Amino acid sequence: QGRKRKKTRTEKEADPGERQKKLTPRCFVIKRGDVGDRIKDLVQDFRNVMMPNSAKALKESKQNRVEDFIAVASHFSVTHLIIFSATKAATYMKLARLPQGPTLTFRVDSFTLAREVRAAQKRPQGTSRDFVTPPLQVLNGLGGPKDSPEGAGGGKSLKMSERQLVAEMLRGAFPAIDVPSFNQAECRRAVLFHYDRENDAVFFRHFVVGRRQLGVERGIKKLTRFNRLPNLAGKEDIADFVMGGGGVTSESEVDESAEIPGSLRSGRVAVRLSEAGPRLRLLLIKAEEGVCTGGVMYHRFLTKTPSQQQVLQERARQRQKLKERNARLEAKAKAKAKQGKRKREKAKDDDDDEEKPAMTNMDDDDD
Repeated sequence: QGRKRKKTRTEKEADPGERQKKLTPRCFVIKRGDVGDRIKDLVQDFRNVMMPNSAKALKESKQNRVEDFIAVASHFSVTHLIIFSATKAATYMKLARLPQGPTLTFRVDSFTLAREVRAAQKRPQGTSRDFVTPPLQVLNGLGGPKDSPEGAGGGKSLKMSERQLVAEMLRGAFPAIDVPSFNQAECRRAVLFHYDRENDAVFFRHFVVGRRQLGVERGIKKLTRFNRLPNLAGKEDIADFVMGGGGVTSESEVDESAEIPGSLRSGRVAVRLSEAGPRLRLLLIKAEEGVCTGGVMYHRFLTKTPSQQQVLQERARQRQKLKERNARLEAKAKAKAKQGKRKREKAKDDDDDEEKPAMTNMDDDDD
């Protein structure tokens, strides 16, 4: 009797970098329905906010359904879906966790595009290098036991459980900070989600983080800048430029920075936040299970009795069962079609093999 075969490990160990890449949240930012040019620009601005973990050049068509994006999400390790839509009454933003949900529906009460924010600034900050690394996320006001006044924002105000759900969904859409390996130089952008308890609304802001070293004379600092050359007009020597403080002070050089612990080459560092846009004011309208199709957990304007909620949950379960049944039938139909194709190809090959000997016998008879 032969020895029992021992199975050896054939698969390779997962690379730590590849494992971390799979754990990084990624998202699709899309639009649904007929939207205006400003909503299209807002979608592109939000893709830039989510860079580099967003498909910036994602192509959409009217034939694409939400189910199509969900189907390909697992292949590209996409974990979130952000959908912008518009009606005659309002603009909406959906944030869905893939593949099981939940889904949050926000009403966009007001927004300002990134180009409009930059147009209002005298010296807009930020370069393309700022979008190489993901932004640092800041959540403010979503915790705490105190609820907003009843009727703030219209309808039912958010309670503690709804605020926790919003915080978890927003927190999961951005990469978490690994404190031991955190590098200050890679923190080039920041996003802020501020919950205003009085208005029961979430305000979104997007900033570019600028850092500069303190304790350095302004003339020397201007000489060491890489993005702009110093203006030496009217100066006979470089010493005149340095001793003169680098020329006239502009409004953007006024010290409005905040000093933080840490250093650039063992020196004091000042940080300045420059808004990059877009701006949004969001009002949570609905929270539901699943991806856009599930039981409603919270609705600002609708109140259901327990019996009505049970009916809606049962309908949602039936829809989910029907969807799973259709998926199984579709898979069986594809497998059956593939099997039939293989049988036809095999039968055709057998017919070809039978014709060849027959042709050979006819040739022998002629001889």
